[in-house]
Amino acid sequence: MTFLSQYRELFALPQFGSSLFAAVAGKLKPGISAVALLLEVAHYRGLGQAAVVVSVSALAGATVPLRGRLMDGYGYTLVMFPGLVAHLGALIVLVWNESTHGSFAITVVCAFIASASLPPIYIVTRLMWGAMTTDDLRRSILSLDAVLTDVGYIVGPTIAAVLVVAVAPWAGLAASALLTTIATLLLLSRKLPHQHRQVRSAERHWLGPLRDRAVRRTMVAVVAFFVAVRAIELAFPAWAQQHDAPLMSGVLLSCMSVGSMAGGLALGALPAKRASRATFPVTLAALSAGTLLVAAASLSWTAILIVAAAIMGMAVGPSFVALWATVGDLSPENMAAETQSWISSFMSLGGAVGAAASGVVVQALGPGALLLLAAVALALASGLAHLAISGRTKTSEQAPGVDTSRVVTSEVQ
Repeated sequence: MTFLSQYRELFALPQFGSSLFAAVAGKLKPGISAVALLLEVAHYRGLGQAAVVVSVSALAGATVPLRGRLMDGYGYTLVMFPGLVAHLGALIVLVWNESTHGSFAITVVCAFIASASLPPIYIVTRLMWGAMTTDDLRRSILSLDAVLTDVGYIVGPTIAAVLVVAVAPWAGLAASALLTTIATLLLLSRKLPHQHRQVRSAERHWLGPLRDRAVRRTMVAVVAFFVAVRAIELAFPAWAQQHDAPLMSGVLLSCMSVGSMAGGLALGALPAKRASRATFPVTLAALSAGTLLVAAASLSWTAILIVAAAIMGMAVGPSFVALWATVGDLSPENMAAETQSWISSFMSLGGAVGAAASGVVVQALGPGALLLLAAVALALASGLAHLAISGRTKTSEQAPGVDTSRVVTSEVQ
């Protein structure tokens, strides 16, 4: 079938099977690790202290841009392999300390070290995809990557819970460690991505890629994007609570996830020329319109809201695909890993702001108003993304001898 020709070409690439296995392992890991850590500590100390440990672990995630900068400067092997050793060591000490009812401070420190040293598998995976594929296949592989991310966050927590209940409190963390090890070693064995070592000079600005105005605008767009994502995620439970139907929160979130996977797969199956029209500003605008549809449906019958949630979700997956493609195009010279790393940090910032704002809006105005806020945030993100891309395009036209809009492939050769 012509519709599936893009995916057939992907699976025909050399060593694609092992690369896909590494990606799957890396996608399952985040969904397993947070729940596994929570359940491991809660088994011995209760949910209150377990929540503190998980929060400290999440806080250590702010060090991802530093790890990205180190990878750009020293190479992936010299950063990822020692990081893997430190990560595994910290998890072993944490599990031992919990099983022997040791100091809570040791558990907290180990959780921080394990998170701060974790090899950024998802970043390297996307850079690997960029190095493996041509422009014709890049959106297809990024679409598949986005779908795998959705699957990982759906399946991962279930795997962690089953392992903890059926095997032992430490089993979830053991599975997380195993997946991290497999993904890291497979990625490093592929020797992808590979960069020439940067030349150290006073010319490198301390802001790194954030010195670039187009990158800064994109990061602000990412914050607005994730303010909206968090608002949508919280609007569904608020609606369910308002209508005395607590189970509907899970149904609505699942429908959005299914729509997201369907949209991502559909985008990846399109020919490159058609898929390239789904730019970051365009997908965000479509998601904003879909959110308005959901806001209107929230005032109607439940069945209509379910359908609207699935339709809106079809723009979520493509928005992530377009984001990764845009970041790859805008990454400054020899800063691909750090640029990708900053995206994760700004996603977390947007999610935190969105959660705080959502609580206020829901209590004051209700879930419908929260969905409207999300739609406005998405429209703002779309405008900022358009400014970033158009600004870079104008710069390229004014300086035709300088290639300022490179793809990720040029950064990893």
